[in-house]
Amino acid sequence: MRPMKLVLAVDGSSVSARCARHVAKLAKQLSVPPKILLLTADPSMMPGVERKLGAAALRRYHQENAEYAFREARAILQRAGLEFEESLVVGDPHVEIVRACGPRRCDLLVMGSRGRGAVASALLGSVALKVLATSKVPVTLVR
Repeated sequence: MRPMKLVLAVDGSSVSARCARHVAKLAKQLSVPPKILLLTADPSMMPGVERKLGAAALRRYHQENAEYAFREARAILQRAGLEFEESLVVGDPHVEIVRACGPRRCDLLVMGSRGRGAVASALLGSVALKVLATSKVPVTLVR
């Protein structure tokens, strides 16, 4: 039996921690431990920022954001004894999250939803709603 492949998308929020706990519980129910990709998608900076800051400073900025995003989820997965890979992608978060699932032929995407409501999501845009609308992979949203 092949292991389930799943992507756990995190942003460092308390909802991301709940997602990691959900994945840990799910893993205990499986006969074969899943292959987990712990993913964070950091939004691109506005054009011109790299020229102002420099490529090295911009890389450091994204790495620091990723470290923050991974910290709690990483600890939860490690305490559960789960193996995982980490990946930082930079770009439009909903596009990059969906894109990360394709090459891995993942079976499930787990991510959080902050539950702002329909009006706020329509005005501000919701990464979770955009992922739901474009993903070809089943998505579990955790609140």
